[in-house]
Amino acid sequence: MVNEKAGGIKSAYDLALERLEKRDGKLTPLTPEQKKAIAEAENMAKAKTAEVEIMFQQKWQAAFAGGKPEEIEEVERQKRSELDRIRRQAEADKERIRRG
Repeated sequence: MVNEKAGGIKSAYDLALERLEKRDGKLTPLTPEQKKAIAEAENMAKAKTAEVEIMFQQKWQAAFAGGKPEEIEEVERQKRSELDRIRRQAEADKERIRRG
């Protein structure tokens, strides 16, 4: 099977790249510094996530020991909210790095 990019059949990868370029403009490869900064942002988000998991595990156990379902639900809601905030912040940081 021959892949003719000029005017014939295109791979799914080529089509996806074209759609991305139409949506976001010309794609430029990341520099080594950007790759390193993105990896650092991901590692920071993982560390914060682990910290939140530990902190809320302790809160959840205390609420469970108290036998109060509404406290358990509140702890779980707070945990989801905090994890979502960390994910959003990490994605915003990575996007800022990508744009330079």
